[in-house]
Amino acid sequence: MAKQFYKSLYFKDYPSEDTKSKTITLAFSEPEEPYFNKIKDLSNTEIRDLIGIDSYKQLSFFAEKEERSINQIIKRFVKTNVDISKPKIKSKDVTFVGSKTVPFQRWYPYIEGYSPDFIKSLLDTYNIDKEQVIYEPFAGTGTTIFTSDSFNIKTVFSEVNPLLRFLIETKIRVLKSSIPTRQKLGKEVLQISKKIIKNLEKFETDNQLNENYKLVFKESKYFDNSKLIQVLKLRNYIDILKLEDELLADIVTIAVLSALLPISNLKKAGDVRFKTEKELKKDNTALEDFLPQKLLEMSEDILNMDFKLKTAPELLISNAKDIGYINNLEVSAVITSPPYLNGTNYFRNTKLELWFLKYLQSPNDLRVFRNQALTSGINDVSKKSDKKIKSINICACSDILAKTMVSLIENAYDKRIPQMALNYFEEMHQIFDSLKKHLKNESKVLIDIGDSIFSNVHIATDDILIEILETLNY
Repeated sequence: MAKQFYKSLYFKDYPSEDTKSKTITLAFSEPEEPYFNKIKDLSNTEIRDLIGIDSYKQLSFFAEKEERSINQIIKRFVKTNVDISKPKIKSKDVTFVGSKTVPFQRWYPYIEGYSPDFIKSLLDTYNIDKEQVIYEPFAGTGTTIFTSDSFNIKTVFSEVNPLLRFLIETKIRVLKSSIPTRQKLGKEVLQISKKIIKNLEKFETDNQLNENYKLVFKESKYFDNSKLIQVLKLRNYIDILKLEDELLADIVTIAVLSALLPISNLKKAGDVRFKTEKELKKDNTALEDFLPQKLLEMSEDILNMDFKLKTAPELLISNAKDIGYINNLEVSAVITSPPYLNGTNYFRNTKLELWFLKYLQSPNDLRVFRNQALTSGINDVSKKSDKKIKSINICACSDILAKTMVSLIENAYDKRIPQMALNYFEEMHQIFDSLKKHLKNESKVLIDIGDSIFSNVHIATDDILIEILETLNY
């Protein structure tokens, strides 16, 4: 039997004595479901405005004139005035470009992320609503989480990088807070923005952080001496502030984390690298120029927020590769942008931030984190994890991958490249195989991914993933 979808519409002049009976029940057939989805959450007033008719008397006139039922007339107006075409996804929305000036989103520039508008277009296009739960296996700074929440849709997530988890958790705490708490918080951040640089004179440097710097980075000079001293004092300043107000201290921490790369001798160009002499002369950002402005932006965002968290986002497990250890969930959609197989060293690109947060305290700590992450770069392939290529069965899941591997083995300038590709697809297989038991029937899996070229060999990541997922009965 074909599905029917119903929506009631109230008219005060409907010919009935009973106020509760002054409604018309609209019936939408299965092919008309996209139109129903567009109006199902609208109020009576919004629907009457949409169809341009405010009275039952007017409806009756149109119905009589066109020899149609009231139901047909309303649906004709709905179909005329509602656009159900899929919104076009703008290229800038699948990158961080669309987020640079977005309040709250701009706190930390995670350029590997996508914009809130991208998530909005997916929620709309694929009819994901508040009755559903989204899983985000690679949460980044939380764009999927917070955009979905604005539509009253809950997201459960994983994120292996402790820096990014810190950003998400701090944002969640801000959004959970009451309006008076936010007003107080925003004003305090504003006051700090005006005096933080001057106040640094009162603080000592953090000796432990300084020792960690020497142990982890050895001879590498990532900051000029004066800037390094400022950063070490900021760590001390924040730790003392945390004793009085933990959330305030964490917000200031985010501002400092955002400043570390701009004021350093490093630059993000694909991967993080040292600036050239020319770049250092042109781009020598001072902490006193960057940090107060960042804090001012954050203060404005906190003071001007007029919404609260609607759902309860939940960190399920840090590493998506371990999702199989979680008890059964009821997930209706997966929305994610996993690390690309593009050689990017995602953990190394956040080494300054991880150091400031004191997650890097010894030379091996960065490797420990990289071993947990999804293999996406040559340096993620450690000697301990090397496998014999011919023993890998993942190629049986994808003809495209099998052919690609032959070309990679023949042409790769580094033997780790074929191993990197195999590890990447093995781990993606592991994640989505473990995820199956958590997905409800007809769940939607939306993956933002890019392809790769190594040694002139094209790796069609999207097509390979499709073949792998099909073998898993997706």
